[in-house]
Amino acid sequence: MKLLDLGERSIIEKLEKLYGTVVEDDSFYFNDGKKFVLITTDVITKKTHIPDDVRPEKAGYFFASLNLSDIAAMGGNSLYFLSSFSVNPEFDFNYFMEFNKGIKKCLEKYDTRMVGGDTKEGDDFTAAGIALGNVSKKNIMLRKNFVPGQVLAVTNYLGKNGAGYYLWKNGIKEGAEKMLEIEPRILEGKIISKNGVKAAMDLSDGVFSSILQLKKLTGVGFKIYYDKLPFHPLALEVSEEFKISLEEIGLNFGGEYELLFSINKNLWPEFKEKMKKKEIIVNEIGETWNGENIMVKNGKEVKINYHGYEHFERSTLL
Repeated sequence: MKLLDLGERSIIEKLEKLYGTVVEDDSFYFNDGKKFVLITTDVITKKTHIPDDVRPEKAGYFFASLNLSDIAAMGGNSLYFLSSFSVNPEFDFNYFMEFNKGIKKCLEKYDTRMVGGDTKEGDDFTAAGIALGNVSKKNIMLRKNFVPGQVLAVTNYLGKNGAGYYLWKNGIKEGAEKMLEIEPRILEGKIISKNGVKAAMDLSDGVFSSILQLKKLTGVGFKIYYDKLPFHPLALEVSEEFKISLEEIGLNFGGEYELLFSINKNLWPEFKEKMKKKEIIVNEIGETWNGENIMVKNGKEVKINYHGYEHFERSTLL
């Protein structure tokens, strides 16, 4: 049996069983007096994550962003970062340095300090990051806090990254950078966590994968209203031009790093007004309930059978 015969989720479940650990949230957290310390890690390789059409500085920014995104999903402050590299000795030094300039640019933007790491010889180019942060105990957002009867919402818009991928796959080089054009929603995470939101996760694997994971963890169902989905303008253009469904581009594609969250229905109207005043974009996309994961489209309720992006799955390997 090979890894691609299992897929990422099955591999994680087997590792959890081996170690007796349950991975519930975007970051691990532990008590540090008045606050929780947050720790997370992520890894990318040039072969599978960085198309040749992407500038190295953009790739480095992407790498730092996806690590910091896990801190954002918990409502935390990003504080420290470590990066380790496994690199072929013949790899281009200028690319390596430009990649690190991209990391530096992202870390400086989010007041995060680079504090160490490691570099070793390898076959190609692999970068692994560790991000550390903290969050006050009263403001931490956890996946287990998703409960039925709440408004389901996202920050900003859906589908830009998926649209970039399909542009690139159709020969439009500029799409490659759109695919990796992400921001860790640190500010948004901190603000929503202080205004009644107790449950969140980032959309690194896409909406469909996220609600499937949450359903398995909490038992809560998610009802998505298609007419409310805030698709990015680029997603609308790509869907029309290449005849690709918006569900595939904006909901089933991985690589999106907006925040998915829920909040009590009675708090939503005032919450939305507060976010508007703070220039934080939030969009309602559905609700949590006691049923299955479904989408309401054209007046019909349809069970969601997509499972989103998954590493090691045959159909998602580049």
